[in-house]
Amino acid sequence: MKRVLIILITFIGISAFAQKAEVKSAQKLFDKGNLEEAKSMADKAFDLYDQADKKLKARVLFVKGEVYAKLGGKDFSNYETAVKTLEDLKAYEKEIDRDKYTDDAKNILVDVEKEVANAGFKLYEGKKYTDAAKAFEMVYSLNKNEYYKYTAAFSHLLAEDYKKAEKLFDELYKSGYTGVTEYYTALNKATNKRERVDEKTGKLLVQAGTHADMKKEKSENLRPKIVSNLLYIYGKEGDDTKAMKFIADAKKEDPNNLDLLIGEANYYLKKDEKQKFIETMKKAVAIEPNNKIFNFNMAATLFQMKKYDDAKKYYEKVIKLDPKYLDAYKGLIYIDLVPEKKIMDELNKDEVLNNDNLYYKYKGQLKDLYKSVLPKLEEASKIGPNDFDIWQMLKQIYYELDMKDKLKQAKEKVEELK
Repeated sequence: MKRVLIILITFIGISAFAQKAEVKSAQKLFDKGNLEEAKSMADKAFDLYDQADKKLKARVLFVKGEVYAKLGGKDFSNYETAVKTLEDLKAYEKEIDRDKYTDDAKNILVDVEKEVANAGFKLYEGKKYTDAAKAFEMVYSLNKNEYYKYTAAFSHLLAEDYKKAEKLFDELYKSGYTGVTEYYTALNKATNKRERVDEKTGKLLVQAGTHADMKKEKSENLRPKIVSNLLYIYGKEGDDTKAMKFIADAKKEDPNNLDLLIGEANYYLKKDEKQKFIETMKKAVAIEPNNKIFNFNMAATLFQMKKYDDAKKYYEKVIKLDPKYLDAYKGLIYIDLVPEKKIMDELNKDEVLNNDNLYYKYKGQLKDLYKSVLPKLEEASKIGPNDFDIWQMLKQIYYELDMKDKLKQAKEKVEELK
């Protein structure tokens, strides 16, 4: 029995000695930049982790985490291993009331956070949304900044992984996250563009004379998108019950919540329930009567519903709020041109084509219609000088009204815009 115990003790001693040698070799290889060999040695040392003493355990974790963090760019799973290992190290040193490697581990994790965030945005730009979501979730696990939870949720949504997207958006909604942050900008005199600056740097740049007009600004409120995206997910999943419950519960909390009203309206629009969209948007317009986007969406939907008089009122209101809102002008023009189809249908009937009096009667109606629309079209062409639709309509009307000089100009513009 004693022999067995002696052999066992000897074996553990040899293992511990080998482990120390492997950790030391891994560190040396890491310092020389031989990362793959360092990884192999670090893994060997970690295989004997349970047999190490307290000091050696911490060093094993640190070296493994350090090596995998450096290897991260080659394979994303390396970052995952590095983060887990270094977090384990921090927890272990806290447990044994020792912090020899904790500060260094924190610094490495800060670098990993930056690298993974940059990788996530590159993956997002490359439309690799599933991988981007994975990266953003890792960044969130490190810094608890909910912006990264939002970007992860949105990436899952674009990847059509609705369950994961729903979970994250739901957490963000319940936490009250808005994403609104304050920051400073200053006008770069050389480029005539605004640049983000911190307060101290901005003041120095203004004093130096290179920048001007430093001011505090706020970032976009992301809450409307969170609400809208949740309702979009419920719509994609065909879960009307969940969508209606979400709307009802949120309304109890704040019945005049504009974010919720817009999300609800978008949900109805995606479901092609135009009447419910209008009813909901009316509430939004009542809260923000001078919001040109709300009024325009009302007008456009009413136009689709062939409620032209109501649509016209909203288009006119949009133009009053913003005299250069081109799409509102186009909306009014489309309303004015509604009779065109009916006249054209009459003109193409055999009994009209074979009857000169009838033919010229409807031809006259068409010309009168075009003459009434022409001033609005020409005004719209000044607001949107490169709008293809406007110039295409002008070309047709100049032709019908035999306005040869202007027809030539319109033809040239249409060809240019093609």
